[in-house]
Amino acid sequence: MADFCTVQDVMDLLQIEIAEAGQVASCQRAITEATAAIRNYCHQQIELVEDDTWTFDVRPARWNLLLPELPVVEVSSVVEDDETLDDGDDYKLANFGQLVRVGRRWAAGIQIVTVTYTHGYSAIPDDVVGVCTRAAARAYQAGLKSVDSLGVPGVTAKALGDFSVSFTSEAGGGVGEGLMGVSGARMLLLSEKDMLNRYRYNP
Repeated sequence: MADFCTVQDVMDLLQIEIAEAGQVASCQRAITEATAAIRNYCHQQIELVEDDTWTFDVRPARWNLLLPELPVVEVSSVVEDDETLDDGDDYKLANFGQLVRVGRRWAAGIQIVTVTYTHGYSAIPDDVVGVCTRAAARAYQAGLKSVDSLGVPGVTAKALGDFSVSFTSEAGGGVGEGLMGVSGARMLLLSEKDMLNRYRYNP
């Protein structure tokens, strides 16, 4: 699976050059982690996946099945209790990933309906790219700060003559979330989650 932004996106946001091999690797790791955080929060793969197969447990008296990955681009096949169904005659795709049985309820049972379908976006939406870029940039910057402070969190100032180091307590949640060391900060901010809510799957 591809990441949702690139090293160039992070460079453009921060207006810096990321060229050394170690810096590129660190930035790429931050991007991959930000992408995974977005997928985990949304419960979606988001990118285009062709002919993905899902098998469903169906409770009695169900007339619709909710396909978990959105948006649905095309339903290739539906097999109910070992019988292949016909599009239009036996089922129809409704809004919001609902697969509706025509003329009757879905057969009830464990792992009884298998759906193969294509879902996701052929081009990652701009707002998702933006969230991924900002989250990855924060993680990358936190890594740079960690290097500068030799991995010690909370360093606010250093001096050379008569060596001096100033520290501050680091918040662990609430408004201060994100001020902790690189290993403890949240990947996604609340404002970014608000932007991602439109892509989130809530069964």
